[in-house]
Amino acid sequence: MKFAIVILVAIILLILVRRNLLQVDMSFPLFVAIVVLGFLSMSEGFLIWSASRLGIADPPMTVVLAAIAILLTLTTLLAIAFNHLRHRHLMLVRYLAQSELDRQEQRRRSNEDG
Repeated sequence: MKFAIVILVAIILLILVRRNLLQVDMSFPLFVAIVVLGFLSMSEGFLIWSASRLGIADPPMTVVLAAIAILLTLTTLLAIAFNHLRHRHLMLVRYLAQSELDRQEQRRRSNEDG
């Protein structure tokens, strides 16, 4: 059952990428990390090893904490990208507004001269 869920998540991610709903450059590596974590979490040896390395008493909590860390990273990266796009959008609006004001000023001057 666990294996089927991880495969299903991987297939959904591939479909999202192929339909251009998910861009590969930023978020896809983190989603791949979640799928890899899903496969690794099926190994009890990996869970025990990673829990001992991280000092976590309950090995299954290692997967939960790793998934939360990956999702927080993804959220942070997407927030940064959103802020960057918002800034570019504001700069474009300002540029267009200034261009329109300049054009209106030129029309007004040409009407006064002519």
